[in-house]
Amino acid sequence: MSDTVVFVKESGNKNKGENIFEINQNRVRMKEKQKGTLSITFESPDKGDIEAAMAFFESMNDMEPLTMNIADTGEVKAYFKGTAPFSQTEEEGMTVYTYGVTIQELQE
Repeated sequence: MSDTVVFVKESGNKNKGENIFEINQNRVRMKEKQKGTLSITFESPDKGDIEAAMAFFESMNDMEPLTMNIADTGEVKAYFKGTAPFSQTEEEGMTVYTYGVTIQELQE
């Protein structure tokens, strides 16, 4: 079983992998804000992880379809709704970078 979360969007060059973002699930927190609306926070001491998330999501259009697959449990279809600001905090003498997005799950 995989320990990653994989996001796939419709836009971006598929041949160059620009339409896929993969990150270790330990770097991802999810919270349901309303029924089907997920707030996803990426948190890492590696700024590169967060910069990759920002590059992927900030190139998306509002309401663009995407899929999310958590640890190979199956695809969740959703729409992209928006981003939260990049931030950095000090925790136990270490810099932690965060960035957030909001998605809306498709109801079938």
